[in-house]
Parts: sequence; structure tokens; C-alpha cells
Amino acid sequence: MDEELLEMIEEDFPEQNREEAKKQLERITLRHVMDESEFNLANARRAVLHLAKGNMADLVHYVECAMADFRDVIYWAYTTKEDDL
Repeated sequence: MDEELLEMIEEDFPEQNREEAKKQLERITLRHVMDESEFNLANARRAVLHLAKGNMADLVHYVECAMADFRDVIYWAYTTKEDDL
């Protein structure tokens, strides 16, 4: 997992939830994204973190959504973002 994602986890989640947040994000794999692209994988994970806003239940929900169709979470994050992802 890249440094940017790790920093987002550290900023958004309390220390006791960080390892679980990482494990949840790692459920989204290359097989869940178009062309098995590392770029698409990072975007999907970044979008999930953006949408979850530090809430573990929301993180699990958005991870499951991304596993079904990663484009959904990217779209939702893009349409709700306040800052660039």
C-alpha cells in the first residue's frame, strides 16, 4: 500500500482501527479493477477512504461496493469531494 494511503489512514482513523482499516482496503485487489491496473487500484482505495471519513462501518461498506464495481466508489468520491483525491 502506498505512502499516501497510509497517511490517509493515519489521519482519518484512531490508532486502534488503523490495522483493520488497512486489512479492509487490502480486500480490494487488482482483480477488482479494470485492466488489473495499480493506478485504478490506488484510486479505488483512495476513494473508499475519502467516502468513509474515518468510519469503520462505512469503510467496510465502501470496500464491498468497490469489490463489486470499483467505478462506483470513484464516481461517488468525485461527486462528493471537497478536495482533490
